[in-house]
Amino acid sequence: MEQYRKLAINTFLFAIGNIGSRSISFLLLPLFTRYMIPSDYGRLGVINTTVQLLVPLLSFQIVEAIFRFAADVREVKRGKNVFSNAFFFSFLSFVFSVSFYPLLRNVSIFAEFNMYFYSIFFLTVLNSIVKQFIRGLGRVNLFVVSDMLYSGIFAVSSVVLLVLMKLGIRAYLLSNIIALVSSTLFIFFYANLVKYLSPRIDIKSLKEMLSFSIPLIPNGIMWWVINASDRYLLSYFIGYEATGMYSVAAMFPSILTTLYAVFFQAWQLSAIEEFGEEGYSKFFKNVFGVLSSVMFIGLSLLFLIIKTFMKFYVGYTYFESWRYTIFLLLGTAFHAFASFYGVNYVASKKTIGAFSTSVIAATTKVTVVLSLIKVMGIQAASISTFLAYLVMWVSRVFHTRETVQMGIDIRHFALSTTTILAQAIALLTIKSSVTLYATQMTLLTLTLWFQRKYVAKAIRFGKSLVKSIKKQP
Repeated sequence: MEQYRKLAINTFLFAIGNIGSRSISFLLLPLFTRYMIPSDYGRLGVINTTVQLLVPLLSFQIVEAIFRFAADVREVKRGKNVFSNAFFFSFLSFVFSVSFYPLLRNVSIFAEFNMYFYSIFFLTVLNSIVKQFIRGLGRVNLFVVSDMLYSGIFAVSSVVLLVLMKLGIRAYLLSNIIALVSSTLFIFFYANLVKYLSPRIDIKSLKEMLSFSIPLIPNGIMWWVINASDRYLLSYFIGYEATGMYSVAAMFPSILTTLYAVFFQAWQLSAIEEFGEEGYSKFFKNVFGVLSSVMFIGLSLLFLIIKTFMKFYVGYTYFESWRYTIFLLLGTAFHAFASFYGVNYVASKKTIGAFSTSVIAATTKVTVVLSLIKVMGIQAASISTFLAYLVMWVSRVFHTRETVQMGIDIRHFALSTTTILAQAIALLTIKSSVTLYATQMTLLTLTLWFQRKYVAKAIRFGKSLVKSIKKQP
């Protein structure tokens, strides 16, 4: 009971801050889609995509290492080695990024916004390092408050700079910079991270951290290929307007992504603590059963309302992007399943295993999108994303058996997947509103029926959790 209780409490704490910071761009979507044209939104998507590529590449994925190694230390002396090494790499990664300037300045977007781009890149690395360090130390409350601070400052800045000052793309970029600086400084001084800084680098601990993080570099690149490379392909084959439409469509799966990301941060902590202990396999299977149930129910509900919701939520120019959300939402669910299984690579510190499955998924992504883009246009990108994450999850189910034996409720999963796919196809093919709604409601009812076992488990656990908390002194 204690392992489930800790997972639930940490999930709740992360939810308080993360839901705001991770969904702020989605919450501000009505603002962005009414004050920015699709081509500008597409250019913004390319800038963000490039940052996502260079952060793991040029920082040697040290952000992943700092969390894992900070989770093993509690003494300031040992913590100095971990934090100082990562802090040093944040500046080193910026130096590496400058070497790309001769190449980037030949691209009009980066020539125009190079100062914003480099500022966001450096601040993203630095902010990630301080956040993951305090999370590894177990300072969840501070982690949560920093996210809430980021969300509030980004929202206020966006309104002032975009609506009142009408700065367009620059409004988003400046708001991101201001929010990142504020969040980083808050953590640094409130957590008194100065005491963890050392003028010298501990070579031994640095080698250990790099041996953990370097295998994750190609894995990070593969994740980028799956998540973001389609923005470049759409821009090249169709244009920035298509990229803008696709970027708006990709915002809606962020609802599920945000909820899962909150849970995943707590799940990582629990998996690391419980890995290798007796009962871990059963713990893993039970949690995955509830997770998949929540994902399938969430998808079914979103499919029921997505078309109508987008009609009112986004600017009229972006309404047709609802068609591309369907397979992106499906992809988000399987992304969650794949990363859930992938936590075993981190817990066992055998990160090389994450790479091979990511390569398979990235290859699937590129092959499918290049094969379909001239025939299906923007939809090729969303379908390729779904198939890539599906392939990644299946690969990890088989591959992680080498690390730990875990079962899966195949019947439950197969029935749920079939129903959700039927709902997606119905949404894209049925023209009559009455017929579509009746079909969607029928399939939603079936989905709820298939999930009844795990919903009941979650309810029983919730009741037990409340009782155990009440008993605490």
